[in-house]
Amino acid sequence: MAGGRSKNAGRRLRMGIHLPSKVVVHLMFHGHVQFPSVLQTGAASRHLPHAGKHSLRCDAPAAQRRRIFQSRRDLALESARSVRNGVFRFGAGAEAVVMSTPARRRLIRDFKKLQQDPPAGISAAPSEADVLKWTGVIFGPEDSVFEGGVFKLTLTFSEEYPNKPPVVKFITKVFHPNFYYGDGGVCLDLLQNSWSPIYDVAAVLTSIQSLLCDPNPNSPANAEAARLYLEDRREYNKRVLQCVEESWLT
Repeated sequence: MAGGRSKNAGRRLRMGIHLPSKVVVHLMFHGHVQFPSVLQTGAASRHLPHAGKHSLRCDAPAAQRRRIFQSRRDLALESARSVRNGVFRFGAGAEAVVMSTPARRRLIRDFKKLQQDPPAGISAAPSEADVLKWTGVIFGPEDSVFEGGVFKLTLTFSEEYPNKPPVVKFITKVFHPNFYYGDGGVCLDLLQNSWSPIYDVAAVLTSIQSLLCDPNPNSPANAEAARLYLEDRREYNKRVLQCVEESWLT
């Protein structure tokens, strides 16, 4: 089922797979990268293939959703393994293209470094079509209110990288003082005034992961989150926990 490269890279193949507990999984094949989408499931998430490349949608009852949520760590670990084991591969002739500019060569080095020495709780890979466009996943740090969350984001680089930082936006909704709740933008000094060419993709993602647990409410992107963080931590934690659960259901 993991399969190799599709004979026709542009072909999209829709496949239904029936697993225990009335699981219905639809895989959309784009070339050789699989994007499973769970439509209804009550099974443990370890049964789901290539977890790191899917959008999880569930219309199941509340009891089934809770079981999915309780299984999220198995799925998260599979997600990390998928990226680290090279789910991403360049298409034919792509290497000549990506190696044509300093920014693209640097991003290939960043990706190889992530594969060889991945930071804990982080996965990321460039788009097969464009090495300047990345998708990443940050797992909520243990022993924090974000623990168990799986937060997807995009990183968009320019040809000026590494002299210019990437534009980072969360796909997953995150309630946090330094993340814009509307467009998912990240308010982090490292991505603005403190940027240096020595920083790479791993440094960007680990800094954002650290920001989850150590926000700066004095320079907020989300004023409501900053206020609750300072004045009503219980309500703040409640809103965060809601985002953590929804991170696996959206």
